[in-house]
Amino acid sequence: MSNSYFLSQISIHKSWNTFLSNEIIYLITDIEKSISIEKSTPKPNLTLRFLEMDLNKIPVVILGQDPYPQAGVATGRAFEVNGLNSWHDKFRNVSLKNILRCIYKAETNKELKYSEILSRLNEGDRLVMDGDFKILPPNQLFRYWSEHENVLLLNTAFTCEIGKPNSHTKLWAPFTQKLLQFIATANPDIIWFLWGNNAHQIVNKIEISNKIETTHPMMCYQRENDILYGQVNPFKKTSQLVNWTGI
Repeated sequence: MSNSYFLSQISIHKSWNTFLSNEIIYLITDIEKSISIEKSTPKPNLTLRFLEMDLNKIPVVILGQDPYPQAGVATGRAFEVNGLNSWHDKFRNVSLKNILRCIYKAETNKELKYSEILSRLNEGDRLVMDGDFKILPPNQLFRYWSEHENVLLLNTAFTCEIGKPNSHTKLWAPFTQKLLQFIATANPDIIWFLWGNNAHQIVNKIEISNKIETTHPMMCYQRENDILYGQVNPFKKTSQLVNWTGI
């Protein structure tokens, strides 16, 4: 493992030892040689941070796609936006806005636009709506999911060149396929949130016992499998396993 710069930056949990064979380490080091780490995002100590988690305690995997290409924004956790400290902060990430809407609907059975939710935020940056809904601010929520609820927020590509989305996707593909297969085999009780066609397709040859397939949270168009308007809300379905609000 000492041959891999990415792996040397983290404290790997023993539950991944079987996965990190010589073949896998070779794939990682080969990727490192093929990219400019200095020009890539996220930072090396965040790139493979999921390996610090206990695989056996993970109840849910949320499968993303590609790190945010802007410098300093990607955190190594899918869908988390670094530097977003309050729901009041202005940001353009539609996926994150719709994730919040989905959680709100799961908790209250009500549908609101993001702007309507935002208008009800109080100064403590906890959402309080009709006295029945509170949630952590965005700079705490994803960390809470990962560190306290053991939710695995996983991208299918683990780096990209700053300013160039999907620039490393093909490089990571062989590693990612082996990783997803290992997770599905090692912990078959995990529930997979497969959001969008990319997530659906990347696991189509992997036997997964528990999965919730919906549209990507970037798109909410009242389709049958829509993440917000469809029949299955992934946050509602798993509310007994994970405290999605962090409160």
